[in-house]
Amino acid sequence: MRFNTPIKISLFISAVLFVLAASLFYVASGTEYFLLSLVLFFCFSVVLIYQFIKLYIHSKISVIYKNIYKHKGVTRFVDVDIDSVEKEVENWAMQKENEILEMKASETYRREFIGNVSHELKTPIFNIQGYILTLLDGGLYDEEVNMKYLKRASNSVDRMINIVEDLEVITRLETEKTELEIAEFNIVDLAKDVLDQLELKANESKIELSIQKEILTEFVLGDSDKIQQVFANLVSNSIKYGKEGGRTEVRFFDMNENILIEIADNGIGISEIDLPRLFERFYRVDKNRSRKIGGTGLGLAIVKHIIEAHNQSINVRSTFDVGSTFSFILKKAK
Repeated sequence: MRFNTPIKISLFISAVLFVLAASLFYVASGTEYFLLSLVLFFCFSVVLIYQFIKLYIHSKISVIYKNIYKHKGVTRFVDVDIDSVEKEVENWAMQKENEILEMKASETYRREFIGNVSHELKTPIFNIQGYILTLLDGGLYDEEVNMKYLKRASNSVDRMINIVEDLEVITRLETEKTELEIAEFNIVDLAKDVLDQLELKANESKIELSIQKEILTEFVLGDSDKIQQVFANLVSNSIKYGKEGGRTEVRFFDMNENILIEIADNGIGISEIDLPRLFERFYRVDKNRSRKIGGTGLGLAIVKHIIEAHNQSINVRSTFDVGSTFSFILKKAK
């Protein structure tokens, strides 16, 4: 029996006192009121000790317990188990410590995000400002300068629009429950459409695009529009970071009730240090090259959210200067 409530503690202490008192009464008195005296002494001890424990010990523990779990007005004094309070307080303290760590991580992430956004927008804004000032200073009337600078300013505006649009997409994916339009579609045909759209871009870099399939069925379940965005981002990245004369291959493999999709290239690859942060917003492996080719730094973060919305995960294998392979799984259509 464990003495972990006021009444149990009171009864235990009173019983001890009772035995001691009985011994004293037996030795010191032989009157006819002996038994009555013992009963009165016992009752008085229980009440006194109970009130003392409740007032000075248990009530204070109860206040802490109620404040932690917001049980004020629900838990009675005798309902609080002293043994369990210690465990509950330890769990609460651990929970609060984890919350503080999460808040610190969120604050760091917020600072990095604001810094990244400002940095990404600063370059095109300053470019536009420089072009406009040049035109205002007389370049507008110079036929060799005006159209060239207007086109550059237009390109910088397009870059800002791309950044803002990608930010809107990823904000919706992160803050709202992604509504997927799950339906049956042909995954191979979708991949072919994406490769056709990017063929001109690949030809400019002399990169060969191809499809390899080892599957019994080409039909999967998913949101075709969002999966198309995944293919577009991954294949586009493989072209941007590919080597001249290289190749990008979309592969399909049978996995029982699923299809494994891989987008592989023999491009510049990714170092082991960069892999853990690859899917973070605005994270760039090659910052100079990324800005030169116009990437927003949000593509892989968007890919990750879309695949996770399908209850799957995006994986990457890469070796620096050898190439990269991104892979994910989709369920087959029945």
